[in-house]
Amino acid sequence: MRKRIIVGVIAAALAITVIVFRDTPAMPIVLALLSCIATYEIEKCVRFQNKAIEVVSLVFSALVPLYYTYAPRLAEAGVTLPVTALVALYTLALFILMLVNYEHTKFEDVAAVLVASIFVPWAFSTLSLLSNIDARFPGEFDGHHGLFFILFALFCALITDTFAYFTGKFLGKHKLTKISPKKTVEGAVGGVVGGVLSSVILFAVFDTYFFTVHSISYLEVVILSAVLSVVGMCGDLTASVVKRNFGVKDFGKLFPGHGGVMDRCDSLLFVSSALYALILLTRTVF
Repeated sequence: MRKRIIVGVIAAALAITVIVFRDTPAMPIVLALLSCIATYEIEKCVRFQNKAIEVVSLVFSALVPLYYTYAPRLAEAGVTLPVTALVALYTLALFILMLVNYEHTKFEDVAAVLVASIFVPWAFSTLSLLSNIDARFPGEFDGHHGLFFILFALFCALITDTFAYFTGKFLGKHKLTKISPKKTVEGAVGGVVGGVLSSVILFAVFDTYFFTVHSISYLEVVILSAVLSVVGMCGDLTASVVKRNFGVKDFGKLFPGHGGVMDRCDSLLFVSSALYALILLTRTVF
């Protein structure tokens, strides 16, 4: 119980930091720092030993959130960076650096670094992208939607986890998966219900008092929050699989006794990236 409370305080502190600094230059700096730390934690978890690749990957992971934050301003100045080409060159650079120390660097090591240094920073960057969603879809979202979507992601990740824990603790009887023996079906259901209810309440407050553009329905919120709650649990289980594969208890030691950035943000990274992707799909495809 004590550990759960401490983790909750840490999560709340992270949430408050993101909210307070979301419209300041500090936001991309915080996201860049978190991305760099999380990437480093994953590389240490998989016991990666190529220093050249490690340095390049950490620099790349820190630059990703900065790019996605300032890309609109660069575009206004007439500067458009070809992201696909840059990622391709980055990938090629890692494989070339693998050849320099091929005796101690395996293909699967480089693959793990690519996943860590591309997906994790992009997932952190979606917090900034969500914060400025009104600029991406002017007329469909207003300035308050950015804060709403960040809180929405946090609710679907953190509140789902909290409800899942307490529901499983008091009502759990059926094991959910062998990946994490303490997780139960009842806990998972309770987590989804808690995530949906809290998200609906959050939406009701914003829709009543803050939104000037009403482009989201209650049905959308219910469906989306249920999906994202499940996605968040999958993020937690995915992190557990990675740690189990490499025989480690935690990704890092930044928070003594409670792991590192990846241990605390695994669910949120899955939820925020899925939320942003779904917004793009529903607003551009349908």
